[in-house]
Amino acid sequence: MMNAVEPISAKTRLVGLIGWPIGHSVSPAMHNAAFAALGLDWRYVPLPVDSALPGAVGDAVRGMRAMGLRGINVTVPHKQAVLPFLDRIAPAAQAMRAVNTIIVEADGSLTGDNTDAPGFVADLRAHGVEPAGQRVLVLGAGGSARAIVYGLAQAGATHITVANRSAERAAALLADLRPFLGGTRLEIVALPDGVPEAANDADLVVNCTSLGMTPRTDTTPWPADLPFQPAQAVYDLVYNPADTLLLRQARADGAHAIGGLGMLIWQGALAFEHWTGQMPPVDVMRAAAEAHLRRHGVSGRTPAPAEGVTIRPATHADIQVLARLNASIQAFHADALPSFFKQPTDLTFPPSRFAELLDNPDTVILLAEIDGEPAGYLYADTSPAMETSSTYSLERVWIHHIGVEPAHQRQGAGTALIEAARQLARARGISTIALATWWFNDRAIRFFEEQGFETYNYRMWVKVTETPKA
Repeated sequence: MMNAVEPISAKTRLVGLIGWPIGHSVSPAMHNAAFAALGLDWRYVPLPVDSALPGAVGDAVRGMRAMGLRGINVTVPHKQAVLPFLDRIAPAAQAMRAVNTIIVEADGSLTGDNTDAPGFVADLRAHGVEPAGQRVLVLGAGGSARAIVYGLAQAGATHITVANRSAERAAALLADLRPFLGGTRLEIVALPDGVPEAANDADLVVNCTSLGMTPRTDTTPWPADLPFQPAQAVYDLVYNPADTLLLRQARADGAHAIGGLGMLIWQGALAFEHWTGQMPPVDVMRAAAEAHLRRHGVSGRTPAPAEGVTIRPATHADIQVLARLNASIQAFHADALPSFFKQPTDLTFPPSRFAELLDNPDTVILLAEIDGEPAGYLYADTSPAMETSSTYSLERVWIHHIGVEPAHQRQGAGTALIEAARQLARARGISTIALATWWFNDRAIRFFEEQGFETYNYRMWVKVTETPKA
């Protein structure tokens, strides 16, 4: 055991994490704690890779060999983007169509794997739940559900029912996974209407939606009038907060309630084993992860983006979606101040305008997705500009538009967009992010203040009534 962390030297072996943004990640804390506990001269470092820089993902992956890294974790939005740069893809990553762990083999080749599914199964078993032979109800059909369905089938679950608001999305998920699911029986029901019947004979219920996640801690995918059965196990992938409304519902009915932090820890532990050949002390990793979350939960810092939120650069294929999202923002303004703002039309901010902006190298347009569905966007430019003709030119990221659709608000998309803008500014050596908002939008003002924005300018007007004629 190490009593102190050894200084970094030329002999220190490095692993890390690539993604954008990654400032919220708990992985460095728990991996470095495990290295110290085992006395290994290894370090785990965060390596932000800007999605907006052409070729950055390929350069980062290829650079692993040149810099002597032993491996990296991969998080959003790069889990698919790394695939073309790998020499081998493990079966789990093939099924997931995504990589969360890259191993540099002894011969220098790169193997991509995905430890999400086995990490989930390992945590189930650590809590005394054996998925083999079980009937399972999975809530949601997004990216996390893909890992859960695959992991359960590989572990021997006999019947998996996927409940989702969109039956088409659930059907597409299961059709894509079908070659990897063996003889497991599959079923689709509507969420929430089909849940009561599907829940009757479910041994295990797994929440793969973002409902219940901070800041929407008062939400749950489970019908309030539907009791759990004492023999059931209920696993909520949400780990912030640690005790969700769903888990409290399950516990009150006598079911076995399990929070999602363990899956995060176990997927990291399996990556650790891939790199080092040693299984880490999972209890040490858990303690480090919990300490990290406590620090960030009470420090007043910017909240971490929600796990189900993905931020990626918009492309020309997204211009219709961007125009629709913009119309949603415009409609909100028009409803709030109809004497000033027009209701949106096809000409307000058409797709062709977004196409023009995407061709401008100073423009940044980011798209926020929640469980794969468009939820909001940010449009900014990074060119130096003067506030007025009497001010100096300022180096800043100016946010022209930022908005999240009402149905997706308070799920972390806005926070994730602002964090991505911060990462962009840091990467380009820009120290300031600026925007303008309207005085009537108290909710937006509070949100920006929570993100650390300060008021630096005011616009004011006075209405002059016409002088009555004599």
